[in-house]
Amino acid sequence: MNKTISTYISSQAIDCMFVGIFTMIGYFIIGEPYALLFGLIAGVTNIIPYLGPFIGAAPAVIVALFDSPLQAVLVIVVVTIVQQIDSNLLSPYIMGKSLAIHPLTIIIILIVAGNLAGILGMILGVPTYALAKTLIVNLVRLIKLRREGIEAENSEKPVV
Repeated sequence: MNKTISTYISSQAIDCMFVGIFTMIGYFIIGEPYALLFGLIAGVTNIIPYLGPFIGAAPAVIVALFDSPLQAVLVIVVVTIVQQIDSNLLSPYIMGKSLAIHPLTIIIILIVAGNLAGILGMILGVPTYALAKTLIVNLVRLIKLRREGIEAENSEKPVV
């Protein structure tokens, strides 16, 4: 269980790092001032589902508005592209590889958990599934070991 939780947390950290780097690169390409700082903010706030990308983009958009409205639009385009790549490709792939869950399963979990419990469901859906999967796999192993142990005990008794 501890391994599953720590793997989930490290996967989230890796995902946030990629979002921060890709956002920073996008900001450099469009000439956004303080690209490194705004990329870092985008990466850190990416951990918050739904609201994180908006919170992370707000400072960059505000600074870009002082430059020109076109620059602000370019910042929004960069954030949108990075978030689409992250949400649809990167995050399911990273979570799937590290937690041994198929990326499509992760997307389905997020959709179902989001519909059932809203934002809280989306935050807790994947780790809950990963913990449940770990628990079930370990219980199945325990049952198999006990059956093998009982069969071994029965086969060792002498036949009279």
